[in-house]
Amino acid sequence: MEQIERMDAEILIKKVLKEKSFRILTEEEKTFLFDVYSDDMKVACKDYEEYLLLSESEKLANILVLVLKEYMGSWHVTSEEMKEISEYIQTISKIE
Repeated sequence: MEQIERMDAEILIKKVLKEKSFRILTEEEKTFLFDVYSDDMKVACKDYEEYLLLSESEKLANILVLVLKEYMGSWHVTSEEMKEISEYIQTISKIE
């Protein structure tokens, strides 16, 4: 069941990346992403309590960074690639 949820969440992330917007997600889909990636974000965030205080779009951007880092293999990501990822995510966030 957890594997199916993760696959569904990845489909939503791909949808966001394709459309370059979080707006395409319904409130239910956003909640679903927050739930699926909750444990991952607890591990990834230096201060999870601070993460919880972020706006919805900032939380989604953090999840997006996490997923992209996992996809690319975080130990292989160069600083230039991280800069490109960051700029891409900022573009998505600005569209909001």
